[in-house]
Amino acid sequence: MKILILGCGMQGRVVAEDLSRSYSEITVLDIDKNNLDRLKRPNIKKIQFDINDKKRLIRLMSDYDLLIGALPARFGFFTMECAVETGVDLIDMSYSSVDPFLLDKDAKAAGIRIVPDAGYAPGLSNILVGEAFTLMDGIESLKIMVGGIPQKPLPPFNYRITWSPEDLIEEYTRPARIYKNYKIITVPALTGIEEFNVPKIGKLEALYTDGLRTLLKTMSQIKNMEEKTIRYPGHALLFKTLIDCGFLSRERVKIKNFEISCYDFTINYLKEQLTRGPEYDITILIIEIKNRNKRKRYCVIDYYDKKNKITSMARMTGYTCSIIARCIKDYPHHGIIPPEFLGMEPKFCTFIKKELRRRGVRGL
Repeated sequence: MKILILGCGMQGRVVAEDLSRSYSEITVLDIDKNNLDRLKRPNIKKIQFDINDKKRLIRLMSDYDLLIGALPARFGFFTMECAVETGVDLIDMSYSSVDPFLLDKDAKAAGIRIVPDAGYAPGLSNILVGEAFTLMDGIESLKIMVGGIPQKPLPPFNYRITWSPEDLIEEYTRPARIYKNYKIITVPALTGIEEFNVPKIGKLEALYTDGLRTLLKTMSQIKNMEEKTIRYPGHALLFKTLIDCGFLSRERVKIKNFEISCYDFTINYLKEQLTRGPEYDITILIIEIKNRNKRKRYCVIDYYDKKNKITSMARMTGYTCSIIARCIKDYPHHGIIPPEFLGMEPKFCTFIKKELRRRGVRGL
């Protein structure tokens, strides 16, 4: 199988190197040559490429059997549209804010499968929810708490970035959709803060973010459903203060003879602040599920891979994607295939969990 990976950031590199152990024809595109140079395995073909060149991109895509989307969120829906036009299956982990189901009819007509949100959370979280939905004969209430945090937090933010800073800010500023009494309601991101303890890690906080995504459509029969992001205590208040004070607005301010937007200044500042300290991280995924008198709880905790120098966030996101890529050709349907659909199918769910365990992920 010939596989084309769009994007060679932290997650894209993990996907490429993992798949290259099983497939001989792996190609990776990225506009930044430095990103491509970080790939370790010699059997991966690397192409410096501007993704905005749509005509050239579609011509290139047509030479492959499977596409992997590992680009920033703003390119996610564009990648899906190109996959439909090309007629090639796509596994995407960009977390685009656009509803992927807008392309469901077109993807079915093209005879392809598009798996959106094929990463950690959403991604693995959805797969486990799909499994629980089948095992428990439905779900009445669902709570997901998930996040990546540094093993050694540095004040004041006590957080180290493990993905795109722009996408992090998008997560913190986009209103969060949750389900209450079978209805979607919207709450501000970074609110609903609750503190809890995890053994050997300590006190943490969880706060609303817009992470339910496809579950809002595919699991609309659930009465109550919410997702929260895990951070160290105090993190949400710091970012909410930045937002409330306008530091992430697009308004332009003049400083001497220069003009700059508050957003651009803050993003550049945060890129420096949030890359301080060692990259050793921890990812935590807690899912609490109830259906009548039945209860189920998942707790998956993963740590930085010191041997291979891979962050836990890249492991959980990249490995979930690469494992889905290994089995998606066997999925019998076409169109938009959210990860929870894979979790509902015992054959696919068992394979994904087995492969994650084989890569050292515990708690599945």
